Amino acid sequence: MKRSVKEAVSMLMPGEVKRILKPIYHRMRGVQPKIELDQKWIAVQKKLSESKNIIDLGCGNNPVKGARVGVDLYIEPKERLLGSGPKIDVEKMKEKGITFVNSRIDAVLPFGDKEFDFAYSNHVFEHLENPAAACGEMMRVARSGVIITPSIFAELMFGRSYHRWLVIERGGAIFFFKKRPLENKPFGEHPKQSSGTGWIVEGNTNPFDILLNDGGWYRRKQKMPRLSKLLRKIWYSHSPVMETIFLWDGKFDCFVYE
Repeated sequence: MKRSVKEAVSMLMPGEVKRILKPIYHRMRGVQPKIELDQKWIAVQKKLSESKNIIDLGCGNNPVKGARVGVDLYIEPKERLLGSGPKIDVEKMKEKGITFVNSRIDAVLPFGDKEFDFAYSNHVFEHLENPAAACGEMMRVARSGVIITPSIFAELMFGRSYHRWLVIERGGAIFFFKKRPLENKPFGEHPKQSSGTGWIVEGNTNPFDILLNDGGWYRRKQKMPRLSKLLRKIWYSHSPVMETIFLWDGKFDCFVYE
């Protein structure tokens, strides 16, 4: 005997209904179920919570929680969110007690030696013209810190045309390799925002952007759901597969290869 969907659902216990419907809801809303965070990311959060005097280098419009000072070169979203993000709201930062400094970070910064406990920089160093200078200034103004960038894997899959470097860390040192033209968006273009609130998928749209579906912008059925789920798990856990997280204390070595 055939039953309607409503009748079939009514026969299930409440817990079973939730178990079945929850992943469907997540797929529809682009929500990532709770996942285990990478230990390095957890260590960064611990360091931030323990630090009393934090500077955010390349803060954008949202300095990290606990930052006393935020530094950024671009007021406009020239190199943020494909140029579509909000301007930096300096007055709002002042209201939060954050001093904003409009400056590049790969030049001499207007701060004293070891003025800060912790220097935080999240997805900024891959943009810089002179990462070695930025590393030197970071070590000068802070006692410890973290540099977070896309991994080489993530840069090749999702990289922006305004990213200049592939970044890895090994043995207490950080390495910057100048990107070559063939390493710039090899899998296609980023999704384009439509005149409304949606996004346009074209023939040359990067398939990894569709599979990651960050923010739930892609509302169609995923053709490779298993790969999409795995990709999202790696992304949202801050896995070293997706992010280079370089924590340092005191000083570190920096190597730049043009």
